[in-house]
Amino acid sequence: MVLWSLEAVSLWGRRSPRLNEISLTISAGTTAVLGESGVGKTSLLNLLVEFERPAAGRIVFHQPASPERLSRFWAPPQQGLWPHLSVREHLTSVMGIPHQEQTSVAEKLLAMFDLQELADVKPGSLSLGERSRLNVARALASDARILVMDEPLAHVDTARSGRYWKAIREHLKTRSVSLVFATHSPEVVLREASEVICLSGGRVAYSGTVSSLYQRPASRELAELLGPCNWISGDEAKSWFAEDVAVIQEKKTDSDHHTCIRPEQLIVAPSAKSPLIVDEILFAGASTEVTLRDERSGAVQPFVYRPSQAAILARGERVVLKVLLMLLLMLGLSGCFSESSRPLAVLHESTWSMPPEGSRVPAPRGMTVSPNDEYLVLDNVGRVLVFNENGDLQKSWWMPEYSVGRAEGICVLKDGRIVVADTHYHRIIFFDHEGAVTGMFGQRGSAPGDFVYPVAITQDPDENLYICEYGQNDRVQKFRPDGTFLLQFGGPGIEPGFFQRPSGIVWYDHRLYVVDAFNNRIQVFTEEGKLVAILGESDRIAEVHYPYDITVDQHGNLFVVEYGAGRVSKFSRTGRLLGRYGHSGPGQTAAQFSTPWGLAFDRRGRLYVCDTGNRRIVELEL
Repeated sequence: MVLWSLEAVSLWGRRSPRLNEISLTISAGTTAVLGESGVGKTSLLNLLVEFERPAAGRIVFHQPASPERLSRFWAPPQQGLWPHLSVREHLTSVMGIPHQEQTSVAEKLLAMFDLQELADVKPGSLSLGERSRLNVARALASDARILVMDEPLAHVDTARSGRYWKAIREHLKTRSVSLVFATHSPEVVLREASEVICLSGGRVAYSGTVSSLYQRPASRELAELLGPCNWISGDEAKSWFAEDVAVIQEKKTDSDHHTCIRPEQLIVAPSAKSPLIVDEILFAGASTEVTLRDERSGAVQPFVYRPSQAAILARGERVVLKVLLMLLLMLGLSGCFSESSRPLAVLHESTWSMPPEGSRVPAPRGMTVSPNDEYLVLDNVGRVLVFNENGDLQKSWWMPEYSVGRAEGICVLKDGRIVVADTHYHRIIFFDHEGAVTGMFGQRGSAPGDFVYPVAITQDPDENLYICEYGQNDRVQKFRPDGTFLLQFGGPGIEPGFFQRPSGIVWYDHRLYVVDAFNNRIQVFTEEGKLVAILGESDRIAEVHYPYDITVDQHGNLFVVEYGAGRVSKFSRTGRLLGRYGHSGPGQTAAQFSTPWGLAFDRRGRLYVCDTGNRRIVELEL
């Protein structure tokens, strides 16, 4: 469930932008905002609670107001306490419950945050740590559906902060509350958050799961936001990890072939014949930094690891470095060993920028390739764009209407007509090669031939159209090329043959492969709508996370773009995983996707991905 969506948002500062054209979505759950001081964390939270407004771009808060419960509550960075109210009054003044119930709830919160003896004290007499605890307790007392906290518990000693975080955690769970919080602490992010937004210089450097950032960071700077790591290049692996070079090279995380090895994944073990000698040891509690010297080359390099009681090293001792392979397997870090992350071989990758519209850079939503090698793209401002194979814009035209919403699905028929699912206008539109409307059919409704939100189109060799729609219908309808209704199948539900947002469809060898997005599966039907298989309900297919579109290559292999996982997955038609490419990220490399939406193949066998959140097309030569 999306809480906020931000599109090209900027916020000016005195010398430079505090936030610079950031685009992202924030979903329900616990999301951390991470980064060094001055990168824009507080500015982002200020925008989310409307304490400030963007100088450019657009923010949409997707959770409607409710008279029964606050939609959001803000715990600001300097506590924002009211000087005229006591500690207890801070809690009761934000409660939306009957007065007779407020006392008992307030007493529980005072106890949770060790504030009972301070209940009648005003904020001016509190220490910084006590003010921090009150700031958080007040936020919980509001019982808002979403809490936004800036550096919560920042001034509380670490020996006690874990207990207060437990109170926050239990409140989020029992009251179904989402939390967005800013912090400097990697330990808090790893323990409390499932999603993380990393800011750098006012821009989004990463947005995705905490586990992905920890396991496969795209750069050393991003890796170190979640704690110490060993950032190993390919040449360093050969010099220092003689026995585990292959393992390290298989789990490389960036385009320069570096590998992130966390301290718990590294073993430093005594070995009498090793050329690696301990020069220095710095003990730092949970981790130790050991500086090694290679007597063959004279090279010196530090490594961070977690020592065991049985392996306390001494200066001058000879050691070897090993990678804890079983831990890598459990974390899914090595693509060649983890079935769910088997790498997809990519020979070449490049990106196409989207042409601007005024001051905006639109995002691609859907794509197809015509038999005469024209690359047609639908964008999110309402245009149909036509590119050549080099990514040069040849022509474009506007949809007839686009103020309510933008089209998503596009297909080129054998007779040359271009057919578009005009999603928010509940119809199908036909264009000629120059963009003139030649016909349309459909209206809003649930009867055969009607639509709620048509989103995807494919055709069979007889040019019959199969159209997916979501909304109240959640079905697939089949039409003749002239728009004559033939049949329908599906309906809203989780049972076999039913859908929750069928968002992509492709025909191959008399079978229809339909992406069932919210049910996280692919269902297979005959041309008459009979269910023949479900890919995703057995061990034949790896897990898919919000699959959104599907296509097929010249060999009949299926390619699925996963909106939620930020990647492209390749499967056989029986559902066997053949490879995966990409992960969630801000588009610093071609392998980083942000909410990828659509995909298509051309006649050269190249795959094109609509990297919607990063406002580009990614071209992959497989």
